[in-house]
Amino acid sequence: MTYTITKMVRQSINKNSIMNRFKKYIRFSLIILLAHLNISVYSQNRPFGTIKVAKDIYIDETEVDVGSWLSYYTWVLIHEGFEPAQEVLPDSNVVEPELWAYIKNNSTDYIGVKGRYSQQPIGYFGKKCKECVKYGRRLSTERKYCAMLDFPITGVTFEQVNSFCKWRTKMQGNNKFTFRLPTPEEWKNFALKNLSETEKNNGFQDSLYKNKCPLYNYKIICNCNNNSTQGNLYGIAIFGQGKNGLFDIFGNVSEMTSIKGIAKGGNFTENANQCHIDSVQHYYKSERWLGFRCIAVQKSLPENVKQTIEKSSLDIKSSNGKYGKYIDPRDGKIYPTVCIGKQTWMSKNLAFKPEIGKCWAYGKKQSNVDKYGYLYNWETAKNVCPAGWHLPSKEEFETLIQNIGGDGSIVYKKLIPSGSSGLVVLSSGLRFGMNFTPIDGGSAFWSFTENGGKRAWGLTVGRLEPKAYVDDGWYKNYGLSVRCVQDH
Repeated sequence: MTYTITKMVRQSINKNSIMNRFKKYIRFSLIILLAHLNISVYSQNRPFGTIKVAKDIYIDETEVDVGSWLSYYTWVLIHEGFEPAQEVLPDSNVVEPELWAYIKNNSTDYIGVKGRYSQQPIGYFGKKCKECVKYGRRLSTERKYCAMLDFPITGVTFEQVNSFCKWRTKMQGNNKFTFRLPTPEEWKNFALKNLSETEKNNGFQDSLYKNKCPLYNYKIICNCNNNSTQGNLYGIAIFGQGKNGLFDIFGNVSEMTSIKGIAKGGNFTENANQCHIDSVQHYYKSERWLGFRCIAVQKSLPENVKQTIEKSSLDIKSSNGKYGKYIDPRDGKIYPTVCIGKQTWMSKNLAFKPEIGKCWAYGKKQSNVDKYGYLYNWETAKNVCPAGWHLPSKEEFETLIQNIGGDGSIVYKKLIPSGSSGLVVLSSGLRFGMNFTPIDGGSAFWSFTENGGKRAWGLTVGRLEPKAYVDDGWYKNYGLSVRCVQDH
C-alpha cells in the first residue's frame, strides 16, 4: 500500500514537472516570437545599424566599415562591370598595407555575410586573413571572418562616399530614406546629444575613465592595461558606446561632412583636446585618418530626385574603350562589356527569357536571375543572344583563354570576380536532369560548336578544380550559362 501511494505521488510529481517544463517552453517560445516580431517591426521603422537622433533622422552607430564598402564593390562588380568596380576601391597608398594586400588577393572564397550598412553580401574576399594577428587588440577577435573587415573604411574620396550614399539609398532606402553625409551643424548636434552640462560647456567629451584608460581612440602615450596600440587605427566599436548611443563619434577617424574638405570629430593622430565639438580637420584628398558615417532622412522623395538616385553615379563611362555597356532592346536589361584582344564580351551572364525554348532560374528561384542569369539548354542557347551578338564558338573560347594567360589555373584566377580580366565569372551552378549542382560548384558556358549528336563544347570555369578550360562533355539537354560575344 505504501509502495502504491509512493508510486502515485511520484507519477503526480513527474506529471507536474513535465507540465511545468511545458509551460516554461511555451513562455520561452512566446518571448522569442514576440522579440522577433518587435525586431521585425522596429527594423521597418529605421535602417539597419542606425539610431534615431532627431525627428525623421537616423545616424549610423559606427563609422562605415570595410566590410560594408567591399559589399558595395562586389555589387558594382556584378551589376556594373569590372572598370566601374575599380573606381570604388580605396587609394592603396592610404589604407593599412595588410588590408590592401587582402583586398587585392585573388581569393576564391565567398563571404555571404552581409555588410553592416549595406545589407548586401561582402562577396569575393578571403574568409580568413593571417595578417590580423599583427593588429592585436586593435581589432575584434570574435569574428568568424577576416577581422580587418571591421576597420573603418579610409582612403576614399568625398565623391566616392557620395556615390556610396546614393547607392545605399537605392538599395536600402525603400523610397522612405535618403542617405547622405551630415552637415557640420548636424554632426555637432549629434555629438552633443546626452553629454553632461560640463562636457557641453567644455566642448568635448571626457577623454579618460577613472582608471586613466582612454575613453576613445586618440593620440596618447598609454600605459593602461599594457596597451601600446593607442594612437593607431582601430576597428569600429572597439571602444565603448558614447552617451549619445554612438561609437567613435570622437577620435579613431575624422568624419566627412556634407561640405567637401571639412571633417569633424578628430582622429587617432590627434590629441584629445583636438577631438572636440568645434574642431575641424581639413582634407584635400583621401587620407588614412579620414572616414565617414551616413545619416538617413525619412521623407518622401520628389520624383526628379528618385530618378537621379536610380541613375546614380555608378554609370561610369569608359575612357579607354575597353569597357562599356550594352542595353538589350528586348527587355531593357543592361550588360557591362569588356574588350579582350579583338573580342568584345558581355561580362555578365545572359538573363533574357525567350518565348520559345527551355531555360531555368537557378534553384527555380526567379530572384537568382538578376545575379546569375538563366541556365539554358543548348538548342535555346544557340539563338538566345540579341542581334549583333552570338553564342561563341569553341575556337572563340580558345582565343579568349589564350588572350588572358593560356594556362588553365592562371585563366581561372583572372576570370573570377577578384581577377583582372573584367569578365567577372561568378560560380553560378548548372542543371543536370531535374537537379541543380551546388551554386559554389563552378560554372559552364555553352559554345555553338557541336560534338556529335548529343553533346556540345563549352567553357568550364572552376568545375571540380580551380581551372578554366574548353570541355566537350556537355549534353545538350543540360542547363548551362550563356555569355554572348559581339559580332565582328
